[in-house]
Formats: sequence, C-alpha cells, structure tokens
Amino acid sequence: MKRKILQVLSLSAIATGLLLSSAGMNIAFAGDTPLLSNRYELPRNYESEISAAEAYLDAVAKSDDERHEHGHKRPVILDVRSIPEYVAGHPKGAYNIPYPFIVQDCSTMTPDGACAGPGPKTPQPDADFVAAVEQAIGDKDRPIYTLCRTGHRSVLAANLLTAAGYKHVRNIWQGFVGQPKVDFYLQGPLDLNHDGQITDDDKDGWRYYQHLPYTKQLIRSRLFQPYLYLYYAN
Repeated sequence: MKRKILQVLSLSAIATGLLLSSAGMNIAFAGDTPLLSNRYELPRNYESEISAAEAYLDAVAKSDDERHEHGHKRPVILDVRSIPEYVAGHPKGAYNIPYPFIVQDCSTMTPDGACAGPGPKTPQPDADFVAAVEQAIGDKDRPIYTLCRTGHRSVLAANLLTAAGYKHVRNIWQGFVGQPKVDFYLQGPLDLNHDGQITDDDKDGWRYYQHLPYTKQLIRSRLFQPYLYLYYAN
C-alpha cells in the first residue's frame, strides 16, 4: 500500500513538473512527447526549423540540375546578422538584410566577427526589413532559410516574413556560430576539442562544430543596399 502511494505521488510530481515547465515555455504536445518550436522557445509561425547541415546541402551544395529534375526552386539563405558580422564570414550566396539592428558598436569584436561593444545599435524597423526582403526576393513561393548568430534573431525575422506572405520560411536552428553543445546527463557544456575550455570552437553552428564552408566575398546585389558603404568601410 505504501509503495502504491509513493508511486502515485511520484507520478503526480512528474505531471506537475511538466505543467510548470510548459507554462513558462512554448511547448506543444504530440501525445506524451513535448515538441520544442526552436532553441529559444519563441513563438513559431514559420514553416519549420532546419539544421545548418541540411540548409547547406539544400541551398548551397545541391546542383541546379538536381533541382530542375524535381521542379524545386533553390532556397535563399537570408543572413539577418549585422553588417560587420556578415562581412566577417557568411554562407556562400547568402543575402544580408540585417534584423533587428543594422550595425552595432564594433569597437570590441569576438573572434568570429560578432560586435561586442557597449555602444548603441542602429535599429532596423520591421516594415523596412520586410520591404527590403520583398525588393531582394520578390517570389514569395521561393524557400527562405533565415540565419543569425545563434538562432534567435532569425526566428523573429522568419515570423515577420511569414506574416508578410512568404510561404516557405524555415529557421536555421543552430545559427552561424551556435551555442556550446551540452552533455545530456551532466547538464554541462561539452569541451569538443579537449583543450580545457569552452570557446567558439565548441559551438554547434555552421562555422565551427559543423565546419561548413563560408566565405568573406561580397556580392553587391546580395547586400543591404541602403548601407552599401558600410560593407567596404574597412
């Protein structure tokens, strides 16, 4: 009898914990399995998430012949990081339309080119961002994969584009740099290269852990046109 009471209490505690955790997080349930919408648990109105590796294979590596054979349009990678971040490295062929800010104080920068200065940012209004995307990518049936540093800004951008009528928007889950991979049991970051410290090299994004190709080449037609001069400022 005592054992049954403990079992009931344990099940009740588990159920309560799930309810509490889901109350503060954007979690959907399929049966008994929680489904996470994106790594930051932000609202998701866009089509789905996509891994950095799959985005690379689909948008960069796959040949045009393969696409014509199956009637697929080549997806566009839309990099929404600030201009200095994009200049420091981006996926080949990616468009840069920054959101929610265009430039930052880059008096201090991380090794991957992210601005870390304490100064003000130049904001990008929602309507201006959508208008710039519509000018650069007018076909709203064309797949768009949004990308930022870790997968946060790109979620916000993906929701805006979906609301504007783009039908096939997916967010690149890990981002360009990513976050440290975590040991499921120890609940701590993994030192993937065994150098005794957690650095960008241990992060799970496009550039580091996945080692996907990137470039610093600037193609004028894929840059944010109102601020072209900033791409060549240095």
